[in-house]
Amino acid sequence: MKKGLWNKKGSKGATAAAAKDEKGKGQDDSSDDGFSFLMLGQDASLVGRALADPNFLVLDSGATSGMLPRRDLFTSYHPLPPNSRRVIVGSGDLLQAIGIGTITIEGKEGELVGVKGVLHVPGLAANLLSCSQLAKHGYICTFTEGGCTVRKGEAVVMEAKLDKGLYLVPACVPNCYKAHMVFSEEAACSTRWRQVETVSPELLHLRMGHAGKQQLLECVKKGELKGVEVKEGTGQQRKCHDCTSRKLPRTSFPISSDHASTPFELVHTDVCGPMQTPDRERGSRYFVTFLDDFSRLSWVILVKTKDEVAKVFKRWIRYVERESGAKVKVLRSDRGGEYLGKELQIFLEEKGISHQLSVPYTPQQNGAAERLNRTLTDLARAILAHAELDNTWWGAAVQYANWVKNRMGSKGLGGKSPYSLWTGKVPNVSMARVWGCMAQYKVPDQQRRKLDPKAQWGIFLGVSERSKAWVLWSVADQRVMDSRDVIFHEGLNYKGWKERGASHSGTSIQDPHAASIFEGAWEDPGDEGEEQQGEPEPADSNHEESRETDSTPQPATQADARDDQPEHHVTSTPSRSSWQELLDQQLSKTPRTPMKRVTWEEKLRRLEEGEATLLRRSARISQPPERFTPGHIARMHDHLVSDLDDCMLVDMHGHEYALDVCLMGQVHEPRSVHEALNRPEWVESMHEELESHKVNGSFELVDPAVVPPGLEVLRCQWVWKYKHNPDGTVERPKSRLVVMGNMQKLGVHYEEVYSPVGKHATLRGMLGISAALKLDIHHMDVKTAFLHGDLEEELYMRQPPGFDDGSNRVCRLKRSIYGLKQAPRQWYLKFDEALMDFGFERFECDPALYHFVRDEERISLFLYVDDLLLLCSSKVLLDRVKDFLSSRFRMKDLGEVKYYLGMQIERDESGILIHQERYILNMLQSFGLSEANPVRTPLPTGFDVHAYEDEPLLRDELVKLYQSIVGSLMYACTTTQPQIAFAVSQLSKVASCPKMFHLQAAKRVLRYLKGGVKSGIFFQTQPQYQVQLVGFSDADYAGDSASRKSHSGYVFCLNGAAISWQSKRQPVVALSTTESEYISLCQCIQEGVWLRRLFGEFGHAHAGGVPVFVDNQSPIALAQNACLHGHTKHMQVRWHFIREMVAAGEVILQWCPTNRQAADILTKSLPFERHGVCMTLLGMQPHDDRVLAADAGVLVLLSLADSMLWVAPTHEQGGVV
Repeated sequence: MKKGLWNKKGSKGATAAAAKDEKGKGQDDSSDDGFSFLMLGQDASLVGRALADPNFLVLDSGATSGMLPRRDLFTSYHPLPPNSRRVIVGSGDLLQAIGIGTITIEGKEGELVGVKGVLHVPGLAANLLSCSQLAKHGYICTFTEGGCTVRKGEAVVMEAKLDKGLYLVPACVPNCYKAHMVFSEEAACSTRWRQVETVSPELLHLRMGHAGKQQLLECVKKGELKGVEVKEGTGQQRKCHDCTSRKLPRTSFPISSDHASTPFELVHTDVCGPMQTPDRERGSRYFVTFLDDFSRLSWVILVKTKDEVAKVFKRWIRYVERESGAKVKVLRSDRGGEYLGKELQIFLEEKGISHQLSVPYTPQQNGAAERLNRTLTDLARAILAHAELDNTWWGAAVQYANWVKNRMGSKGLGGKSPYSLWTGKVPNVSMARVWGCMAQYKVPDQQRRKLDPKAQWGIFLGVSERSKAWVLWSVADQRVMDSRDVIFHEGLNYKGWKERGASHSGTSIQDPHAASIFEGAWEDPGDEGEEQQGEPEPADSNHEESRETDSTPQPATQADARDDQPEHHVTSTPSRSSWQELLDQQLSKTPRTPMKRVTWEEKLRRLEEGEATLLRRSARISQPPERFTPGHIARMHDHLVSDLDDCMLVDMHGHEYALDVCLMGQVHEPRSVHEALNRPEWVESMHEELESHKVNGSFELVDPAVVPPGLEVLRCQWVWKYKHNPDGTVERPKSRLVVMGNMQKLGVHYEEVYSPVGKHATLRGMLGISAALKLDIHHMDVKTAFLHGDLEEELYMRQPPGFDDGSNRVCRLKRSIYGLKQAPRQWYLKFDEALMDFGFERFECDPALYHFVRDEERISLFLYVDDLLLLCSSKVLLDRVKDFLSSRFRMKDLGEVKYYLGMQIERDESGILIHQERYILNMLQSFGLSEANPVRTPLPTGFDVHAYEDEPLLRDELVKLYQSIVGSLMYACTTTQPQIAFAVSQLSKVASCPKMFHLQAAKRVLRYLKGGVKSGIFFQTQPQYQVQLVGFSDADYAGDSASRKSHSGYVFCLNGAAISWQSKRQPVVALSTTESEYISLCQCIQEGVWLRRLFGEFGHAHAGGVPVFVDNQSPIALAQNACLHGHTKHMQVRWHFIREMVAAGEVILQWCPTNRQAADILTKSLPFERHGVCMTLLGMQPHDDRVLAADAGVLVLLSLADSMLWVAPTHEQGGVV
């Protein structure tokens, strides 16, 4: 036997001889002795591939049965009685088979082949496929030098590749393709996976919305419907009472003999309604139909009023023309007012569509649309009657009726269905069920507690348009949702369910037509004899999603075509911990692919002009981008890592991609505990994290009986990320054990949570002082900082996922742990106490800033969570402080600072440059703009965020994309890019309701940053070691076209480089330019006073007041004297804070010309030349080599290599030097 084929943690049983003595001989897997055998080679090195990749099976001639070591690789499974099947391996050892089931293998052409009778044998380290088992069922295995071919007759079923001496067959991950597995009697062992179910004509009639039975039988017989077969010899068919009572015939109108010869040559449309009751979901009273005359394919859209028809038609026609590539030539309707409105007529004229109208009071001339309405309403009445649901369900009933109608063959179409003519494919109706029947859907593990039922009741409403799922009405949640894990009770409707007194607890009800979307839908490893410990790991997505918008199912899409495309999942094998023993059996559930509910109506709305381009671009992405978290955000919020997967971009085919805000490289981080435990580098990283807890004494294992009554035991989870070097390369993997703080309750699990963090303005001020005074700046990092905090409350936590010892004990927390709401505060208090012990003093203006002064020695410390900077001119004192910190905490000395909070810091003899080149490049890559052409300004001149008011809103996926872009830009503008502050401020106004116009503007800002990825703020070295602070204040009067509020902007520069700025809409409407400038000046002075005091604590007190420059004389006069009473008496008292500060000498107000107003860039979008001048005034390098600036009518050439040095003007100067 290959030594690697038996994992050592499997227990050794009796020898083969002993087993034979007990049971007798027998080597056939079908023999009565219950033994199976493995006759394998001796070279253990050959199994490396099989051990490493569980997605392959070894085709083995020495195994009497197929055998797998893991339960989660089976698609269907049944436990075996203890000791009923035993496996004798080549070394004579005996293993137990604890289950038997079906697995799936990928065939030659990619199809799925099911193999039954495979044994579950824990302890094996490879997946084995038995040649003899295949041979017994008529399969021929032909081994060659390059591989093995498995045939059935002349047909090649599968192929195995030769890899390092092993014949490997691709295996398919379970649960990837939910459908009924039907095995033929001729091939009990192996057969192709088919979606075919044999049903009675009556059941098929009910499932297909009470369509004609004879018509259905003809469609199935001719192969015009796939996915079902009809039982033969069922005798005389029963009449359907619901059809008889709800489908009363009437005399038909004459049918036109002229039909369109191409798609969209003629489209019929009509409005049906009003209904006597509003639709349950949206309150609609009408539905609009569109019918293609060529294929007879129809679309149904629910509307509340007829006024919506024009808008719906415009969206529909844009959608279908893009989807099909054909153009609508003629629209035929009646003379209803909704079709004669000016809006629709103008649109038809612009599109070149001819509008045919029926003769007044003769709707029969629009007969095709009228007949469609009758067909849909007849079917809807019948299925409503059978379901015994009230009329508020009419919308869902009509939509399902349309879904059925599009898939039914018609004599007028030569027996073809509208779907077949439109797509060229036979419709698959295997997912059709009796409309309105009761169903039980599985509740995702993340949405239920331990003792909550696994299933809830729902009402079947239809088939999902873009996902392989069913649409249900959740009885418990009172909402429409999609689910893939469903058991149907087609003989039970809602009324009967209530009469039976069924609860919502998920209790199963036996029904002859009950079915699940896949075999073994409700199987749970914990229920089948395998010991299951620990908590389920978070899945990538829920199995169900709320339906956002009500609409008809997509009539002709890839939905049916996708039935043949399996989903792929990743499984992994757990390892063993050196600190605690890992469970022998892990939870075997595999996370499923995220499923986003995308309705047809959503696609109409998102395919407005411009949106289609973006969606088509997304469809060209061949691989989903990897998940990463920005390094700077992770350092700021290491204890609370957000999941950025909500930012989803859905392409035209329903594929989904997780779009993270900032990619930090192309290295994949784990997404589940299973995956992490299967990757050695992350196993080691998790061990290091647990070792840190052990060293710090973070928690101890205790009996759950000691937990006080009523105190909830908190759950925990793992968070993984790569740490990066300043050049962007991966430094090391980092695992973090995080408590789920969202479970904490105020007053029970925590009291105070506030913890100060350093301000960016303080950080930039420190860098400016360091450049001016030539101070050394060193960077240190505290390892597992939050674990140092002392915990005041009594808290308990479950054992870490993947490292549960199976004792059912819980962790009593002794130290603060990442994720606890009070963890940042406890860490700060601990660190503050240590600094006080050394002799540091805390700044009053910024409690995250400390300094230590002894004689002529001075050192300053800036703290941002667990990252700290040390500024010092004395190497001896610097080393002393580092040694002290290392003695109190686990520190990492990073030397001279290169990268801090997402900023790259470069230093030479001339000064310090801070920029975000890596961050910007990652943004561009993340949002697909790496190859975009740069622009010279963030926004075009005169940009108005409220323009294009009539443009429709973006759909949800694009809204999230827009919010991701704005959020990413926001961090850049608050760190090193003040020149985009106004643009970000404007775009943030519409973050909840953006339009395509705004998305294009946000992308323009990204393109602007691309033109100067290394542009940042430069702090010059000062030959006189001077520190000079200067402020600028400006306002754009009534700049907001909607609210008419003004926009304020201010900036403070230290030695000619910006350290603090703001661009913000004013809180009140100003009545004059004076008032708007005055309000902006008040906001500016508040910041200036704080900065003056901050630098005073630094030991660099500002001589005199801080100069603040304004390009308007009126606010200066108003601040210095209580003049202009008639124009200013209405102003709020708070704004007159300026006068007090001016009188106290805290600030000095000065006038400057507009062309020298640095804050102008913060209040409006400027032309290129003016924009470049303002950047230079901020101590930044413009994005072009030369900038022309207008100065007193003379063009002055500014060298961008030089940075302007501001010198404090005197009162006599009255301006800017």
